[in-house]
Amino acid sequence: MSEADQGVDFEAFVLETSAAFDAVARAEAGDLHSAQDAVQVVYERMFRSWERLSTNQGSLVAYGRTALKNAVKDQFRSNKKLLSVPPQELPDRESSIGIPEAAYEMIKEGIDDLVAKLPEAQRQVITLCVLQDMSPGQAGRLLGRKEETVKRYIRAAIKNLQKYTNELSEEETA
Repeated sequence: MSEADQGVDFEAFVLETSAAFDAVARAEAGDLHSAQDAVQVVYERMFRSWERLSTNQGSLVAYGRTALKNAVKDQFRSNKKLLSVPPQELPDRESSIGIPEAAYEMIKEGIDDLVAKLPEAQRQVITLCVLQDMSPGQAGRLLGRKEETVKRYIRAAIKNLQKYTNELSEEETA
């Protein structure tokens, strides 16, 4: 891959993932500026290894999300000037969907665990279509699959997620 092609390919990746990566970084960092810094660090690292990353069979988006979470952790660990605020002075935060931030984080963690149980193809389409709000047609083009195949994977993933949640609720009531 020529350097020009590599730049165009990477630019398309950044345009597709920037909104999702910003959301992940804000959820992880809790601070807009730290989140933006972490996103930039991840994009910089991914660009340096783009030729190797883009030829691997794995999902670049999943790799980027994991790298982003690790970048936020590294940023937190390296920050020696943490300002501690007593808990009574912290404002009550709510997620974008209007529930308390702590509850939102628990739900998000539970969803991530459930989605991780799905087969790879179903996990990819759920990540793209549901978590990144992409249409089945767009996801199909990105994954090299037909739109109907993507829709079939979504239906199968929904059935699997319902089964997993029913199993969890049965375990909790037992």
